[in-house]
Amino acid sequence: MSERVGETEEAATAVAPSRLAAFSDGVIAIAATLLILEVKAPAADEEVWPALRHEWPALAAYAVSFLVIGIAWIHHHNLFHQVRRVDRGLLLLNLGMLATLAYLPLPTATLGNHLTGDDAVPAAVFYSASVLVTAVWFTLLWNHLCARPHLLHPGGREVAREARRRSLVGPVSYLLSGLVAFVSPIGSLVLNAAIIIYFVVGRRSPAARVQRPASASATGSGEADAEEGAEATTFSESCGPPPERP
Repeated sequence: MSERVGETEEAATAVAPSRLAAFSDGVIAIAATLLILEVKAPAADEEVWPALRHEWPALAAYAVSFLVIGIAWIHHHNLFHQVRRVDRGLLLLNLGMLATLAYLPLPTATLGNHLTGDDAVPAAVFYSASVLVTAVWFTLLWNHLCARPHLLHPGGREVAREARRRSLVGPVSYLLSGLVAFVSPIGSLVLNAAIIIYFVVGRRSPAARVQRPASASATGSGEADAEEGAEATTFSESCGPPPERP
């Protein structure tokens, strides 16, 4: 009896996926907005085009970082389209991901200020490492969901397994760009841009990726709870045995 009361209280105080997604949208939007603050506008006594050409490193770093945050927002939307429950682990992982995105204006400004200077290599390495950490969070988030299928909508197990596999492309690619930075900082920034372009145009459209499995919309809430045990059992074949439910 006490266990049921505890589960009821936990469900009542749990963060709804929609609320967590809305909070995340706000943090991501602020992080994207802060990027432009490090780009200096031409002063009143400066010629416009020469002054803007002087700012090209900051503008280039801003453009790449804005796309990084934009793609992160799309992936985050895709992820939470599959989530029906939020546990403490998912909440903490999401906060870690948001902290990294909110931190991204710092390496962006650092790279923009030093891309053509003597400290271009450490600035480019710092930038690529920061973006790499951002990408790693998504692998951790999908892995968390893969091990806990009861957090997903019915039919979401295949989506989680495939997304976890695809999420490894980002960290590996950004690691490569970090290594390129030791040879060519500008080449590293170009490679980061190419990686983002791949994520934008080299795969299915974002709208196609966020469609919830048909079983999630066709199954009622009572049937969803009944399928949960079978979902966890089947999912363990690919993701390992799920832990005990909180």
